[in-house]
Amino acid sequence: MRIAVFVENRNGVNLASEIMRAEGADAHSFHLVTADRDGNVAGWIAEEAAARFDGLTARNLFTVDEALSDAEFLEELGHRIRAFAEEEGIDRLVFFNDQSQRGRRVAGTLGRSLPLVLVQDGHLDFHFKRTDAGLHDQNWYYGSSGPAAVCVWGPATAHHLLFRSADADAPVHITGALGHSDDPALLRAARSTTHRHAKDPGEPLRIVVLDQPLGDQRKLSRNQHREQLTELCAALTEFGQVEIKPHPSTLDGHLTWLRTLPDVTVLDEKALLDADALDGYDLAVTFFSTTYLQTLRAGTPLVLFSPPPLNIVFPTVNHPLLRNVGTVGELVDVVADLQRSGKFAANVHGEPVEHFIAFQDDVAERVLRLVERAVVPAERPAPRWTAGEDDGHAGLSRAERALRAVQGRMDRPRSLAVLGLGFSYVTGVAIPVLTYTQALLAQSPVDVRYFDLGAYSRAEDVMADLEGAEVVLVNSLAPFWRSPLANELVQALRDAGKSVVLYAHETEYVMNFEGGQHTLRHQEMLTLLPKLKVLCVSTAQADMFRQLGVSDPVVVYNTVPRDTHRARARRTPGERPRVVMVGSMQDRKGLDLFSRVAELAYAQGLPWRFAWIGHKTWRINAATLLSDRVEWMGALSRDRVREELAASDVFFLSSVDDPMPLSVVEAVQQRLRTVTYHRVGSREVLEGVPGYRSFAEYTPEAALDALRRVLDEAVSETEYQDVEELFDIPAFTARMTTALGLPGPGESRRRPVADGRSPVAAGGSPVAGGGAPGASGTGAGTTADGVSEGGEGTAHGVSEGGERTAHGVSEGGDGTGDGLPDGAESPNARFAAVLARHGKYLTEDFTRHFEAGKHDDALRVGTEILRRRQPVDVLIGMAEIRARRGEAKEACRLLSAAAIAGGERARVWTEVARVANLLGTRGRSIRQLARREAVRVQLGNRSARLLKSD
Repeated sequence: MRIAVFVENRNGVNLASEIMRAEGADAHSFHLVTADRDGNVAGWIAEEAAARFDGLTARNLFTVDEALSDAEFLEELGHRIRAFAEEEGIDRLVFFNDQSQRGRRVAGTLGRSLPLVLVQDGHLDFHFKRTDAGLHDQNWYYGSSGPAAVCVWGPATAHHLLFRSADADAPVHITGALGHSDDPALLRAARSTTHRHAKDPGEPLRIVVLDQPLGDQRKLSRNQHREQLTELCAALTEFGQVEIKPHPSTLDGHLTWLRTLPDVTVLDEKALLDADALDGYDLAVTFFSTTYLQTLRAGTPLVLFSPPPLNIVFPTVNHPLLRNVGTVGELVDVVADLQRSGKFAANVHGEPVEHFIAFQDDVAERVLRLVERAVVPAERPAPRWTAGEDDGHAGLSRAERALRAVQGRMDRPRSLAVLGLGFSYVTGVAIPVLTYTQALLAQSPVDVRYFDLGAYSRAEDVMADLEGAEVVLVNSLAPFWRSPLANELVQALRDAGKSVVLYAHETEYVMNFEGGQHTLRHQEMLTLLPKLKVLCVSTAQADMFRQLGVSDPVVVYNTVPRDTHRARARRTPGERPRVVMVGSMQDRKGLDLFSRVAELAYAQGLPWRFAWIGHKTWRINAATLLSDRVEWMGALSRDRVREELAASDVFFLSSVDDPMPLSVVEAVQQRLRTVTYHRVGSREVLEGVPGYRSFAEYTPEAALDALRRVLDEAVSETEYQDVEELFDIPAFTARMTTALGLPGPGESRRRPVADGRSPVAAGGSPVAGGGAPGASGTGAGTTADGVSEGGEGTAHGVSEGGERTAHGVSEGGDGTGDGLPDGAESPNARFAAVLARHGKYLTEDFTRHFEAGKHDDALRVGTEILRRRQPVDVLIGMAEIRARRGEAKEACRLLSAAAIAGGERARVWTEVARVANLLGTRGRSIRQLARREAVRVQLGNRSARLLKSD
C-alpha cells in the first residue's frame, strides 16, 4: 500500500516517523509531501526528514518564490495534490490538520476519491470564556471535513469532536497520542501524587515563560499580547531569574520586541526545551499549550495563564504540578507561595490527565491499522422528510417507533459532578470512578467535573460550584466522616432537586472503625443514607446497606484501568512458589495473618517466598507481627505492581474485610491463582472457579491449607475470562451509566468511537441556548502562508510546531482578536478551581495587592481569608475598596463585620469612621457612631490606666 503523509511543520515529520516505525509498516511505502512557496517551512521539514529517515525526503509541490497570489496558491495546491496522488498511485493519505488553509484544500480535493486519515497532533480540548452562534476559532471545526477516520488522543477530544463541532459525523477513534501515550515516564508522571520541592524557602526562583504567538494567531491583538507579557514579566522578576522561550513560529517583529523587556533573558526560539532542559527550572509559565506533557516529564510545576483578554482557556487538570490562573495577581500569589514555602499551589479540582490522553503501548500500530482499513466515506443520502422515518427507525414496527419517539423526548441529565476527598491512582477508592468517567466521556453526551470537598470551608461555596451539575456522585463514605460539610451539603443538594448518588467502597469493619472515630458525623450519615441512591461493589455490601435502611442498593461492582503492562503469570508454579499481597500495610489488610502464614510455611519447610507491596500506615497495632519471612516492598508504581504480579504464583489477599478489592481484579486479569478470606467480596464472583480458593476460618492454618490447594490446580482460562469481562470497562460503564440515569450510546445519535478494543459511542455536553462551551484547537502557529495552523508540536518538544513565514494570509477566527465573538459566558466557568493556598500567607498577599492598587486581586484574596477567619484589617481594607467603587451596601456589611470582629477597639472604630466618610451621606450616621465609639473607648482605656496607677 502506498501511503502519503501531508506535513506542514516539523512535528508532522516526527509523527510520520512514529507511524513508519509501527509494526507492519515495512509492508507499505510512505511518501512525505508538503506545500511551501516561501521555502522556510520546506527547508525545516527537509532538515527534520534527513534527521529521522534514511533516504526518505519530503517532496514540496511548489518551487521557492513561485509567482502566485494567496488565492492562486491555494487553488494550485488542489490541482497539484491531486496530480501527485495519481502520479504516485497513492492509496491512502494521512494529515494532521484539516482546518488550516492547506489542510482544508487537501481534504476538499481528495476527500471523495482517496481515504483520508486525520491524526491529532496537539491538545484540542480547549474551552472558551465567551461563545455564541458566530464563527469560531478554526480548530473548533477540526475533523469536520469528512475524513475516513480521525485518530484522537483521548476521550475528552472525542467528546468535543462529536458533540461540540458544527459537523460531527467523522468516525473518531481513540488511539492515544503518538510519542506520548506509550511513554512510561509520562504515564508515571500523570499518575503521580507528589512533586519535588523547589529550592530552600526564600531563595530566588528560576522561572521560564513559554511564550505563544498569540498576536500572530489573532488570539489576542499584538498590543494586548505585549501588555500581558510586560505585566507578567515585571511581576515575576520580583521572585528571581526570568527567562522567555519564544515559540519557534514567532515572527521577527515580536522577537525584537521581546528583547526590549527589562530584567529578562530571551532564549533562542529554535532551542528545544525538552524534559531534560525544563528540569533545571523551578517554575514554568505558559498560556494554552501541550507544554504540560514535557513539564510533567521534567517534574517542573507549570502555571497555565489565561489573562482576561484571552478567550481560550486550557482545561483544568487535577495534578500536583499544574495550576490554572486567570490574572497576574493569581499568578503572583502562586509564585509567592512557591518561593516562601517551597510548595506549589496546584489545582485542587479538575479532571485527571487521562481524560485528555489515553495511555496505550501500541499507538502507532492502532493508527496504522486504521489507515489500512480506511475507505472513502459514502455520500450522505438526501434528507427524507417523512415523519418518523429516519435511519435509526428503519424497519421498526409502529409500536417500536412510537416508543422511540417518546424516548427521544425524555430529558436525561447531561452533567455529572464527582465529589470526594482526593482523586488519584494511589488508592483503590478513586480508581473505578476515574476509569469510568474516561469511558463515559467517550460514549455519552455528559459533561464531567471533579470536586475535592477538602478544598472548601463552607457548604454554600460548594453549592455555588455545583449549580450547573444535574447528577452528583459522592465517591465513598469517607467525606461523611472526615469533612464537616458533607452531611449538610448532601441534604442541601437534595433539597435543591439534584440527583445525589453514593458510590460506596466500605463495609462493616471500616464502618465500625470510622463510626468510633467520628461518632456525631457517623450518626448524621446514618440518618441521611436511607434518602440516597446507593451503588455497591458487592452483594454483601448491599445487604449491609439494606440493614442500615437503604431501600434498594444497586450492585455495580467496580473496574480498573487498562494498564499498558499486563503480562500473564506463569501457568505452572516454580520450584519456589512466590506468594504476593498488594495493599496498604494496616491491620484491616491482614498484616498479622500474612506474617503468621509466612512463619508457618517456613516452620513446615515449604520453599515458599512471601512478598507484600504497599505503603506503611499508622493503623498497625503494637501486637501485630511483621515477619522477617516477608519481603516488605513498600509502595510501587502501577507498572511495577503489574510486573510483580506476573512474577508471582499466588495472590494471597489476607484482608479480614474488603468489599471488592481491585487487586483481585488485577490478579484475575493476569491469570494469577488467588486466595482470599471467605467474607471478602471477591468470593461472590470467584467461588468455584479453578484457580481460586477461599478459607472460612480466619486462621494461619486455614489460609495455608487454601494456598496448598490452589497451587495444585490449574487456572481456568474460560472462567477467569468470564470474571474479567464482568469487571471490564465497557461492562462497568454500562452498569454505572444505567444506575446514574445518564444517557447512553443509543441516545447520543452519534457515530461510535473506537478505543481499539470495543466500539462505544462518543459523547459531549449540550449547552443552553444552542452555543457550545468548548472547542477543539491545536494552538496554531504560522506556516508557509502565515496562516494560523499547526500544532504546538508536542511530540517534537516544548513549544515546537508551525514555522515562521512571510505571506500573512489570515486564517480562522472571526477577526475579533480573541478567536471568538462576544457572547454568553460558558457553563464551564461555573466549575471554578478553588485556591489551594497556605493560610498564613494570605494576609501578606492581601496587603501586597492592596498597596499596589490591584483591588480586584485584593478582594479575591480577602474573600478567601474571610472563608477561614475574619481579621479586622482585611475587613477594613475590603470595605475601603468597595466604598471607593461606590458599592455602599457591600462596604457597610464589611464595616459591620469589622466592628464586631475584635482587635484594638479604638483603632478599629477610627478606621470604620475613616472608611464611612467615603460613603457620603449614606455613611454619615456610621461615621458619627464610629467617632463616638472611638472616643468612648479611648476615654475608657485612659480611665482604666489611671485607676490602675492609683
